Amino acid sequence: MTRYPASRESGKWPSVVLTVLVHGLLAAFLFYGIRWQARPPAVVEVSLVPAMPAPRQPQPKPIEPAPAPETTPAPEPEPKPEPKPEPKPEPPPPPPPPPPRVKPPPPPPPPAEPEIATKAPEPKPEPKPEPKPEPKPEPKPEPKPEPKPEPKPKPEPKPEPKPEPKPEPKPKPKPEPKPEPKPEPKPKPEPKPKGPSRAELAAQAEQKRMQEMLAREAEMARQQALLRQEALRAADAQQAALRSRAAADYAARIQAKVKGNIVLPPGTRGDPSALFQVDQLPDGTVIAVRLTRTSGIAALDSAIERAIHRSSPLPKPTDPSLFRRTLELTFWPLRN
Repeated sequence: MTRYPASRESGKWPSVVLTVLVHGLLAAFLFYGIRWQARPPAVVEVSLVPAMPAPRQPQPKPIEPAPAPETTPAPEPEPKPEPKPEPKPEPPPPPPPPPPRVKPPPPPPPPAEPEIATKAPEPKPEPKPEPKPEPKPEPKPEPKPEPKPEPKPKPEPKPEPKPEPKPEPKPKPKPEPKPEPKPEPKPKPEPKPKGPSRAELAAQAEQKRMQEMLAREAEMARQQALLRQEALRAADAQQAALRSRAAADYAARIQAKVKGNIVLPPGTRGDPSALFQVDQLPDGTVIAVRLTRTSGIAALDSAIERAIHRSSPLPKPTDPSLFRRTLELTFWPLRN
């Protein structure tokens, strides 16, 4: 009994593994081989120098700046054709490290700021063209003398004209006769104003009488007002005199009562006086005594103050309107 199928399956796996290994090696070779041969593009350093402005000359020509050289990129390498698979290729050597990239130089400064940039050699001024000698003007031909005109024959004198006869003067026109002035019309006599009628005269007389009567009444009223004012002033003066007399009498009665209660200190002489303020109730009861002006003798001032307290209640005024809560009283203890 033959077993061919089993032997075929056992020989199949090694060929599969070999195929996968070969393809993997081929892919690695292609990857590393193409990357190792790739080169970075070459970098060209170019320094740009701004051209210095040329000196001012008559009609200077604008200086065109030289164009910067263009950098040509390096051609990319063409991909190599895929090599044929070999049964057992050797591993490729490790690729060398890529060269460090050179940083491009910074951009040159703008041409508007020539002071910062490096100084370029100053261009030599162009030689001025020598002025061409002007051509001498050709001599003008001398003008030929003009021929003198022949003298014309003198005209014969004309006969003098005869004077015309003067025209006879025209007769002056006669003046027209002036028209006779018309007689002015006589002014009409103005009508005489009529006198007031009897009724108007009577009304005027009545009005005058009323005015006089009103004036007399106004004068009488004024006189009466003056009399009333004088009477009032007299009454006020009399009332004031009465009030003054009553007030003086009221103060004299208080002073007399207080004086009777003063005990004079020994050795008092002269005419001393003292002023006190006395606070009282409506019934005359003394509630406070204050010394306003001293007599110069302290013992006498104290004796008067004690006498005021002893005199409470003070006498009442005959007119209740004369009552004052605070009285100012002057005392002369040695006067009779």
